[in-house]
Order: sequence, then structure tokens, then C-alpha cells
Amino acid sequence: MMEVGILGKTPVAFAAPCSGMEGFFRLEHWRVRVDNREDDRVIWKRGEFVLVVPVTEDDQVVLIREYKQAVEQVLLCLPAGGKKKDETPQAAALRELREETGCVGEEGNCRVFGPFFNSPDKSTEKHFVVVVTGVKNGGTPTPEEAETILGSQLSPRGETKEKLLVGLHRMALDVANDALSKSFAGIHPGG
Repeated sequence: MMEVGILGKTPVAFAAPCSGMEGFFRLEHWRVRVDNREDDRVIWKRGEFVLVVPVTEDDQVVLIREYKQAVEQVLLCLPAGGKKKDETPQAAALRELREETGCVGEEGNCRVFGPFFNSPDKSTEKHFVVVVTGVKNGGTPTPEEAETILGSQLSPRGETKEKLLVGLHRMALDVANDALSKSFAGIHPGG
């Protein structure tokens, strides 16, 4: 049996001109032991988030158009966002859906998958895929100030994957398509 353990964790401080960014982007230096070998790792401390696959009664996926700074492009994306500490994945998904698109859904029409680990050798981050069926327009979106959402649009579910360039979003759609092709209680096209 493999012996593993964390020998120590030390916060990584940012140097000028980025000092003070630790509240937004937290890194830790971990000293780890695997069997008789010790190693150093830099771990990105991240929380949990949800990727929402919102499907309307006529089998359309609600997508957002969002400017992504690191690639300097506007991309089609699934609604997504951080899950608050005491929030269920369903509640986080419905909140993010409403904030980013103005659409609404019901908790009884949510199916949660995960958690999934995004980069488990480098980050503590994990996410849930929440498929929400029977989604309806509920009003005006209210994205957070830091978000660069430029609007939303509908896409036929069968034609959506080719439009998504973010890998995690493509995988989330695969999870949704698999779930919607099976007979899950409370999950089926048409609400």
C-alpha cells in the first residue's frame, strides 16, 4: 500500500507589483511525501463552481457570449460560476443561470453530476455539472460587475457542442446529452 501525506503547507506571497493579489489568487507551497520520496508542489487554492447546461422545453441550450481575457476572444459558453460555501449545486446553478442569462428554472428539474476535479495535481478546484430542463426566460440578466457577458442566445442541443471552444464546457454538454438520452426521473426534454 502506498504511503502518502502532506508534510507542510505554506502560503505563497506575490512580489510587487502584484503584492496583495493573494486574496484573489491563492497559491500554496506543499511539501508532500509519496512512499519514501518527498517532493515540492505549488498548488492553486480554488473552491467549487458549477457549469450549467440549461435546456428549454423545445430542446435548445441557453448559451452566453463572453469575452475571455486570456484568449482575447468572445466565446460561446455555458453559464457558470462559483458555488457559495453553504449553497447546494442546484441553488448555485439556478442563481448563476438567472444572473448571467435572465432565464429561470426549478430545483426539481435539476440533475447534478460530480464533483469533477479539473487539475488535481495542481489545483484544489472542483466543479459540478448541473443539467436544468424546462428553462424559461425570466427577465433581465444581472451579471456581476467583473463579468464580461455580452448577451445570451439559444442553440439547438444537437448543434451546440461544435460551437463550444472551452473544453470543460464541451465535456459538460456531453454529460448533459448522456443524461438526457437516458430515462432519469425528472430529467427529460420538454420538462
